[in-house]
Amino acid sequence: MTTKPNESGTDPVDHLSNEWIDAEFEDSAFNESATETSEPLDKKQLRRAADVQLVHAMLMGIAENSKDSRQSRINKLMQSIRADRQKQTTEKVTTPLKRHRYVGPAIRWGTAAMIIVSLAVLLISLPSNKAMATIDQMIAAIENAGDRTYRIIVRDQKAGRRERQSGKFTFQRRNRQERAVFDGATLYLRGRGKYVLYRYTPSGQTVINGRDGQTNWLIRPRRAVLVSDDPQAFRIPMPENLANLLTLDFSDTLQQIRERYKIKYLGTVPVEQDQETSWSYLHATRQNRKFKGPRVIRIWAHPDTGLLRRIEFADIQLQGGPELKKLIFDLRDQKQLADNWFTHNAHHSEDAEVEVLLEE
Repeated sequence: MTTKPNESGTDPVDHLSNEWIDAEFEDSAFNESATETSEPLDKKQLRRAADVQLVHAMLMGIAENSKDSRQSRINKLMQSIRADRQKQTTEKVTTPLKRHRYVGPAIRWGTAAMIIVSLAVLLISLPSNKAMATIDQMIAAIENAGDRTYRIIVRDQKAGRRERQSGKFTFQRRNRQERAVFDGATLYLRGRGKYVLYRYTPSGQTVINGRDGQTNWLIRPRRAVLVSDDPQAFRIPMPENLANLLTLDFSDTLQQIRERYKIKYLGTVPVEQDQETSWSYLHATRQNRKFKGPRVIRIWAHPDTGLLRRIEFADIQLQGGPELKKLIFDLRDQKQLADNWFTHNAHHSEDAEVEVLLEE
């Protein structure tokens, strides 16, 4: 079969391919060209056009992030297939040979459509989408979460060695300033905006920071209890690369991770303290080096509820030390705490001196 050259002198295959490639989203140019071609293409032309459109469609499917745009490309290809097949069925067939001329191209067109549809489905369900859905689920879960108790652990970045052991603490540097540290601390959480953090000094004394949802408070050894309505009062000294990221109820922290990190969903895996339960595992890497945050963050969450099971911040320098550490928050308990647990009264004696600081 031969085709007459079109009036403009352009090869029919080139014309059809150009219309496909140049068509914009929601543009009708391709639809019109697919339905107004005066002569059907022969076998070689059909094969060449199919190859061009298949390769272009796959490349566009990979490059485009817009779900609507991907769907538009698929619809346009399917319209082209239907238009050409309709012309073939209406054309008068004179010999069996002519019927076989369209078998190969028809199979090729159908295969192209199947590949593109499969590719679109694959792109829609990319792991990054699963990662974003998991992060969103975790943020939403914090709003109505029950009481949770986390253990804070510090480890050497490379060797995985604890700075101090459970039970009786042994410190590598006893000449450090007498101040409370993160390693071995306990964090209690209720919903959003309520926390109590117990930290310990090298000599074993206790420093407690808390917030009851309205006021911040601080309890230190042999000093008055401080209370303030200022939400920034008594802020816990954070490592430099966590100062703009870590908040103790984790909601803002997870939102920052969502916006500033490239997150991958790596399936469901157990954690070292709980080998019998599988948790959704996310691996986050910092996108912008100018942002002062950890290079890598690892997160484990309940696959159904979004409960934060464990979060690890890598490459952390704690309290001015030169060594790179790993800071870990690990869920240890979900038992219900006392109703007044997040008020300062629950953590000091009745005769303790309380000083209320007025916000300036």
